[in-house]
Amino acid sequence: FRNRKEFAPYTPNQAASAFFHPGAAHDFIVMTNDSTGQYQVANHEYTHLLVGQTSETLPVWLNEGIAELYATLEREGPLMVVGRAAPGRAQALISEKWIDLSVLLAAANDSPLYNKKNRAGMFYAESWALVHMLNLGNGYRERLHAMLDALKTEDAATAFRRAYGKSVAEVQQDLQAYIRSPHASGVAIRVELPKSAAAPEVQTGAGMAARLALAELLSAYPGKVSRARAAYQQLGAEYPERHEVQSAWARFLFRERHNDEALAHFARAAELGSTDPLTFVDYGRALGIAGREQDSLAAFQKAVKLDPARQEAHFDLGLAHARAGAWREAVAELQLAVPVTRQQASRYFYNMAYAEYRMGDAVKARDLIAQGRSFTHLPEETAALERLSQAVGPPVVEGVLETIECQGKVARLRVRVNDFPKVFLAPDLTAFAGLECGSKPAALVRIEYRALPPGASGADGIARTLEIK
Repeated sequence: FRNRKEFAPYTPNQAASAFFHPGAAHDFIVMTNDSTGQYQVANHEYTHLLVGQTSETLPVWLNEGIAELYATLEREGPLMVVGRAAPGRAQALISEKWIDLSVLLAAANDSPLYNKKNRAGMFYAESWALVHMLNLGNGYRERLHAMLDALKTEDAATAFRRAYGKSVAEVQQDLQAYIRSPHASGVAIRVELPKSAAAPEVQTGAGMAARLALAELLSAYPGKVSRARAAYQQLGAEYPERHEVQSAWARFLFRERHNDEALAHFARAAELGSTDPLTFVDYGRALGIAGREQDSLAAFQKAVKLDPARQEAHFDLGLAHARAGAWREAVAELQLAVPVTRQQASRYFYNMAYAEYRMGDAVKARDLIAQGRSFTHLPEETAALERLSQAVGPPVVEGVLETIECQGKVARLRVRVNDFPKVFLAPDLTAFAGLECGSKPAALVRIEYRALPPGASGADGIARTLEIK
């Protein structure tokens, strides 16, 4: 935008001087022409774009701290320098009162610390310093990966304790000492940049596309939805034969849960010759909600045909095949959707497991259910996996029972299954007629068992039934 006045209607909060918006069809960096340090602003928002594409959802302090760390990335001859203090950040940390680190770590997207202009400066400065220390500080960078792994499942205080063995208060003490040390400076890395890096691509004559982008930015905020609807209606009136307008309008209506209206505009976009795979993915979802399963399946197939590499399309097509009872087709499409996002993981493993179960492979189904459990803590998803587990039934193996070893009251049954040794516990050997401690029966057996976590008691499971074949 040319100035702050033009920028203001689209900003997410009063503190923002620029922002990154993950759009449906495009990603946007939104900023003004009259701000100072434009290069650093663009770097900051571009880092958000990359984090959004490559990582899990990050805590606000970490997301903003990473963006601040790379905001000052600059080229010096054959070197790229990263980590220099952004203008004013280090000085603010030395001269102003700090936010208690436990408060900063708990801040969410709607926190005044992050959104109010008069408070956001210290939030950004302190987030930058903490991420700087985690990435570049001695004693912290070596355990950074452990910290990031812990943050996927734990709060920040627990993650710091697990990765570094330190409390948040101890980390804050280290951080305050670090920011005053000579180590809180940048590092230089030799990077060979392609010549094309210096030649940005500028699209001209893009009035319609720019207005679609503005409408989408308005649609991101509940208080501006009516203005977004008016913008789409105006675009539809001015460009009645452009499938891009119909697709974007349909996507807006679908997101606002006006499904019947959305379907009409998706259909019109298809009629006008849309070749955008994302349009057909969203069209398929809207058709599925309307109960038009066959039409939904056809839309997903069209999306895959337009872009065979789009994993999202394979994921939705796989789910559609599963709903239609086409189990082999479902498995084939879902395998092409890997890797899936963490948000998709539970549905991915549930549908893969259900398809394998319906095709008669209970072993694969149980393994997939076990993997699915590790990706969700949502009660409804956990309950769905548990119901499927009950339907599949307990795990069963067939193999040669080689030895029976007794340790107190518990017997250990050593069984060779497909040339691999397995151990099953039998708390009450008398429940299995004909078996005695110390014997080497070398008999072919079928064991139904309850699986144990890897490494538990050095056994694979607890035998529930045993049949000598």
